[in-house]
Amino acid sequence: MRGQPVCEVYQLGLVDYEDAWQLQRELAARRSAGEIPDTLLLLEHPPVYTTGKRNAGANLRLPPDLLGAPLIESDRGGDITFHGLGQLVAYPIIDLRAAGLGIVTYVRSLEEVIMRTLRDYGIESALECGLTGVWVGNDKIAGIGVRVGRPGGASGAWVTTHGLALNVDVDLAWFELIVPCGIADRGVTSIQRLLGDAPSLSAVAERLVAHFGEVFGREMLQAREKLIPRSRSAAV
Repeated sequence: MRGQPVCEVYQLGLVDYEDAWQLQRELAARRSAGEIPDTLLLLEHPPVYTTGKRNAGANLRLPPDLLGAPLIESDRGGDITFHGLGQLVAYPIIDLRAAGLGIVTYVRSLEEVIMRTLRDYGIESALECGLTGVWVGNDKIAGIGVRVGRPGGASGAWVTTHGLALNVDVDLAWFELIVPCGIADRGVTSIQRLLGDAPSLSAVAERLVAHFGEVFGREMLQAREKLIPRSRSAAV
């Protein structure tokens, strides 16, 4: 809706986790300085396990060298999870103060975006008291892990990085090698498992963008310029 603050949307395709992480840091610094509007990155990652700032590796069911995918300790909140093909990852780069949001309200808003997206496919999901993410019965279908920082220092804005991961058609066997999110008595599911078939990632992304605009009160604009994450190895 015109008249609302703008959020630029970038469809990045398949991006290595560390390259996307570096890109988020660069964009967060620019958002904190007021150089760019709020931004939403949509992408997939090659298979990778990531942990939050605490309990790194505490919820592995195998030694790291037997996981079959890298294990990366990041600076987000939350415990261990898996990212891979068939999972829609969304990283919002948002100035929370300008949006009038606190951290808890921000996370609840991300959960609402996910639940509205799933409802478009006939999937009724819910929240669980004391747990982040979105659930269908006893199984998690979308995880959330965020960071809020001031990349510009004391004079800069409070800006979000990291975000959400929605299981569309991901191979759920990868999650069996860890205790997902450190919760041993819960499972993991996907749109494909629930419906027997799955929409394309691009279709789900389109619905998620629309609901993101509704929930956050943003005019969602597809960015005109291409945003190409720099390979960490190429940047060295």
